Amino acid sequence: MQKTNLISLLLLTFLLSGCWFSTPEYTGIQFPQTAMSQITFQELAIPDDCSAFSHLLMNSKTNSSGQDIASSMLLEAQNKGANLVLVGMAREMEDEELKSDRFDYYGPQYAYNFKKTWLGWKFGFNEWNDAGNLIGLGADSWGNNEVIFKNSLLIQAVFLRCGEGH
Repeated sequence: MQKTNLISLLLLTFLLSGCWFSTPEYTGIQFPQTAMSQITFQELAIPDDCSAFSHLLMNSKTNSSGQDIASSMLLEAQNKGANLVLVGMAREMEDEELKSDRFDYYGPQYAYNFKKTWLGWKFGFNEWNDAGNLIGLGADSWGNNEVIFKNSLLIQAVFLRCGEGH
């Protein structure tokens, strides 16, 4: 009897552990998927008709190339319906050894006009402040297969939907 209870308890613990370690399902704002997304590093380059609908931090896998990072970010953006992505700063995460890219989302609760309401990079401070040194991730390294980042990177981004009367 006691052995049966122990086995039942172990089985229940194993089944419940999946609840704590599974990847969270995205529940934020989405638009219909798009076949193409563009990247910008300049806030001033964002058109007046763009709505920001997702603030996020991307954690790149270890030993990613600039092309790996660009492809992963663009695929995630297209799946969420972003046709423009504003990429902010990046920091190294020396203690992380990620085997796949991770996206952490920080709202907003509703889409807003970027030009009128953007208040800056004011999300994910705990994760951002715990990361390492700033690292150059820009036009020279973005999409470049020859640039390899040995450590995981923490990358700021905002997904936007522009035009189309969104």
